[in-house]
Amino acid sequence: MESSVKHFWNEMTERASAVAEGAKDAVNDAGRYVGEKKNSAMLYIDLARLKNDCEEIYSEIGRTFYRMNSGRWPKEGETAEHRIEGLLAEVDVKEMQIRAINSKLFELSGKTTCPACGKSCQGDAVFCPACGTKLAK
Repeated sequence: MESSVKHFWNEMTERASAVAEGAKDAVNDAGRYVGEKKNSAMLYIDLARLKNDCEEIYSEIGRTFYRMNSGRWPKEGETAEHRIEGLLAEVDVKEMQIRAINSKLFELSGKTTCPACGKSCQGDAVFCPACGTKLAK
């Protein structure tokens, strides 16, 4: 009887170890998933901030242009044209940052781009749903 109890106990220990290992894997997978979602959320926050910055710069360009054409730009100091050029350069930098974030978000999405038509395709797609081109794996 003692050997059957020992066998039962060993079997239960092995099963408990297997369940614990499975739970550990599930927790690790969940942690990775949450981390990826957090990274995406942070990128979306940065993207919104950059887009807002661009809108504020565009508004400042409009105000500068208006003041320049209405004769309200100060005669002393920086010219309106120089100010607008500087603001446009700021927008260019922000737009480059926006493109980089959009590229990173696309990469995180697991999607691919069709080489023929440029449409976004699911990562596991074999053919482009827009033009039918076979996608590389």
